[in-house]
Amino acid sequence: MKISQLETLVAVVAHGGIRAAARELSVSQAAVTKSMRALEEEAGIPLLVRQSRGVTLTPAGARLLERAQVITRQTALAIEELRQTSGADVGTLNIGVTPFLTFAGLGPAFSWFRQRYKHVEVNIIEGLMSRVLPRLHNGTLDIAAVAADVGEVQGSEFHIQRIFQTRQSIVVRAGHPILKDPTARSLADCEWVLTQPIGRGRQPRLEAMFGLAGVGLPSRVTVCEALSAMALLRSTDAVSVVPAPLLGHVDSSGIVAIQDGIFHPCDIELLILTRSDVPLTPAAAYFAHCLSNVSLSQTGVNATDGAAASTKIR
Repeated sequence: MKISQLETLVAVVAHGGIRAAARELSVSQAAVTKSMRALEEEAGIPLLVRQSRGVTLTPAGARLLERAQVITRQTALAIEELRQTSGADVGTLNIGVTPFLTFAGLGPAFSWFRQRYKHVEVNIIEGLMSRVLPRLHNGTLDIAAVAADVGEVQGSEFHIQRIFQTRQSIVVRAGHPILKDPTARSLADCEWVLTQPIGRGRQPRLEAMFGLAGVGLPSRVTVCEALSAMALLRSTDAVSVVPAPLLGHVDSSGIVAIQDGIFHPCDIELLILTRSDVPLTPAAAYFAHCLSNVSLSQTGVNATDGAAASTKIR
């Protein structure tokens, strides 16, 4: 197999068809078709199903695509690293960030990064771990900044930089009637808005909190993205859990914490994850440095309060 063939496969899938891939690669449609046929001959098995509205992958094609994404990205990174090491301001950086960091430091970190790298292309996706970790795994992300329960991320695949650990707060909108006399039972009767996906019908964070309080789980739970959660909290009588440093931030205006002592949400930690087997380019390493330092200053957490150290997850 040739790297150019794998690059063509990635382009065909990413852009939804041979015609669009040809435009992206600045080659003819015939050249793309020839490359894909040669790749299938080399593989000895069909990889694409050609349809009137584009192409889809066979199961074998889907498996090869995962490898192709890693190989083509690493080839590009090798070239970028050589050029950046020699002082060139070029390259592409793919970052995944938790909504927590989006609210509490992404903008200043990006501004700081741009003071050194003005022309490196930066692509940012926002999402929880369930969205960004698979992309870090398959090589389409270079860095993932995530918020996780303490000890939640395990394994040896990723290298971790622990930025800080912080507590969480139970929150509602300002003026919520429950603020007059909050109890575990009255909170259980409210609707809860969570940004964590619920797996197999279980709600582990709620189970832990309500179990310790000795009351049953709430019957109404809505799962959504972070911005949607904030909108629902401001406009309804829903209850949620957010990192304590976000309270008082402009993006959480109108949201207030319920008094401590009723529930004890688990602490979370902000982590910067990279692949253990892939060195960062100078630009990627500098972006991680900006994220780490700015997030500490924006949230008001001292480095000594967390575990701001670089370790490998075992």
